[in-house]
Amino acid sequence: MPVLLWLSCLLLSLSAAASNDGWLQFERSQQAVKKFNFDVTFVQMRSNQLNTFRWLHGVHQASGSLPVQTELEQLIPQDLAGTDTFRRNDRVYYSSPGNSLLVTVNQSIKELPAILFQSPNNIMKLYDAVLGSSTSLSGRTAQLLRLTAFNNGRFSYWLWLDGETGFPLRVDTVDQNNEVLERWMVVHMQLKPSLPQELTGLLSADLPTDPLQLPQSESRQQVDFQLGWLPDGYQLVLQQQTPVTPNNTVLASWLLTDGLHQISVFVQPSAGLPAQAFRDGATTLLVLPKQNIDVTVIGPLDVAVANRLADSVR
Repeated sequence: MPVLLWLSCLLLSLSAAASNDGWLQFERSQQAVKKFNFDVTFVQMRSNQLNTFRWLHGVHQASGSLPVQTELEQLIPQDLAGTDTFRRNDRVYYSSPGNSLLVTVNQSIKELPAILFQSPNNIMKLYDAVLGSSTSLSGRTAQLLRLTAFNNGRFSYWLWLDGETGFPLRVDTVDQNNEVLERWMVVHMQLKPSLPQELTGLLSADLPTDPLQLPQSESRQQVDFQLGWLPDGYQLVLQQQTPVTPNNTVLASWLLTDGLHQISVFVQPSAGLPAQAFRDGATTLLVLPKQNIDVTVIGPLDVAVANRLADSVR
């Protein structure tokens, strides 16, 4: 075998091995946030905002009074009084002063990094996983793992994983120029041998199990709008009829997903404003006037991709 061909095959083999090691580390990190009992404090940084949360998680093994394993989780804002969020298995609850308890169906709390809870098979279709160098974070040795998007219109992720446990210590959302758009970082972590005491009350708490069903309107205006283009990897999961709003101003809406992220598209009567786009961390909000309507796109995507999506509405 010629030397150059041999070297090429060797490099490809090493690259594939590194990628496999990267995905093994990624799956290890996903297991860590599901199987460990822990008390973690983390900060979220986006734009000019910095928010601190306490994150409690525990797994109660099956026993006589509770014949099935129960996973419990709670997210508590530390900066200001806000919404208390907790989860028992696949029911997520939102509690705030003066409001009724809201229940949704989900396997994770949406305020936590979605990349940690989505199916690895879905993520492997969108990203390449490559291990980087080790560093020190919060007094622990951390292994860098880069999840690089195959498509330039999708943001990438850099994760730093605890070398001992695989627990994620930091998650950066970066654009195609490796500019950090959002940062999630653990500042204190305590692993516990059993369910944190603060979560024990959730085991037997009398909680609703059925999400609130919104009333359906009997008379909805039917307007024929079509979405002519979808970003690479995204699928249409919901096309609503005219939503019910106080002024009934939403003419059509769509929800798109690539298995990890979600993009919302709304059509409304024109407000007479110029085209505009804003970015809050990794979330883009774009409004594109078209004839007598405004098309709004909200989601974690590049402004150019959001503009093309809005322009495809017919």
